[in-house]
Amino acid sequence: MAAQDNNKKLIAVVGATGSQGGAVVDALLTASDEFAIRAITRNPDSEKSKALEAKGCEVVKADADDVASMVSALEGCYGAFLVTNFWADMSMSHEIETTAKLQEACAQAKVEHVVLSTLEDTRPMIQAADNADTWKVLDQESGSYVPHFDGKGEAGKKFLESEVPVTLLFTIFYYDNFINFGMGPQKHGEDQPYAITFPTGDAPFGMNSLRDIGCNVLSIFKDPSTINTSVGVVSEFATGKEIADAFAKVIGEPVVFNAVPVDVYAGFGFPGAADLANMFRFYAEFPAAHRTVEGNKERLGRKTDSLVEWIEANKAAFMPSK
Repeated sequence: MAAQDNNKKLIAVVGATGSQGGAVVDALLTASDEFAIRAITRNPDSEKSKALEAKGCEVVKADADDVASMVSALEGCYGAFLVTNFWADMSMSHEIETTAKLQEACAQAKVEHVVLSTLEDTRPMIQAADNADTWKVLDQESGSYVPHFDGKGEAGKKFLESEVPVTLLFTIFYYDNFINFGMGPQKHGEDQPYAITFPTGDAPFGMNSLRDIGCNVLSIFKDPSTINTSVGVVSEFATGKEIADAFAKVIGEPVVFNAVPVDVYAGFGFPGAADLANMFRFYAEFPAAHRTVEGNKERLGRKTDSLVEWIEANKAAFMPSK
């Protein structure tokens, strides 16, 4: 491994070539006088890894499912940002197992501050609700309603109960999902307007920019008092109609909101449709009370990124072809 400046705190970033990890790298680079970055990836020869090296990151090969490789990669690190990818194989049990291995690696490497990207375990909240019997269980073995939330939530709780000094970072719907998951305005017929489709009715739900996630992580690493606590990230709350109106304002075309029922969204047939349908229902019925825009402004020392600003910055991905 390359020699590091001993005057800087070395931060390992797992998933540095991905969305969240990349945003964390960019935020840490703004504090290069205080932090050095070790990007951890399974493929150090990829173009994305080479781009990280060009930015000044040390790139190290390791696999989150291999404790020994992670211990070696974490050696000498003050902090570590950890994120797991449910969507790689859509296995809740695998994600919990991977997080446990990362926890063990951080313990062995004696990392002093871990930031774990996580989400709520929806099960306790849903099971306590008056309408619990109307929710569809998607993973019978675990009783999970939203597997890509519940696995992270269960694993995060275990991490917080361990001896590893950790801050749980509760993220939420990325603006980038409008591009990467195709959730942006779509036409369903030549003579039809563009449409945004969610099963959220009139309820607002929280969203965040990747930049705000990265900058929150930077603020957490600067503040050891956050260890053994939870921090929630949100850039903006908006209803489906407000989201449609934001896109219409930027792209200059009418955009309508289709408020479809949860079971209709679940039946769209793409991989994970039922999981996402229950996620949106969870957003609508259980507002993210521990996430506040004001709290994020305070941590960031600036205003959060608005949806309209994000669309403006990425409007080439949405502009109608003429």
